[in-house]
Amino acid sequence: MYKQKTRFYSVLLLILCNIILISCSNDDELQTDSLTPQDLYQTSWRGRGHCDAWAYPDMAVGMQFISTEKGKVIWENYNPIDVTYTIEGKYITFNSTAQYLAGSPWLIKSYTKNHITLIQNEASPDKEKIAVIELDKIE
Repeated sequence: MYKQKTRFYSVLLLILCNIILISCSNDDELQTDSLTPQDLYQTSWRGRGHCDAWAYPDMAVGMQFISTEKGKVIWENYNPIDVTYTIEGKYITFNSTAQYLAGSPWLIKSYTKNHITLIQNEASPDKEKIAVIELDKIE
């Protein structure tokens, strides 16, 4: 009888431990509903941009969002650029002088607390004009 109780409690403990471990999750990687200027406020991001139509098709990029409207972008091989931006729904638009960012708005394809994927000209029939930027938050 004692062995059966011990075995039962051991199995029960094992099941409870598994449930606890499975229920632990990394909330930082959960998809959020939408990106807002407040989410970007005073944050820094680093990553890569790719577009076959750019002078350098693959470039490192850094972005600092100083306020809910202004920021700075640093492209590899270029000087830092002051930018302004707005977010409307699933789109982020940069001012007309923002190198490689201006023109069409960028679709916020995915956003978590630590990662953003932006796509520009996604529907373009000319695949060379589709641009993608992957950014990771700098802690």
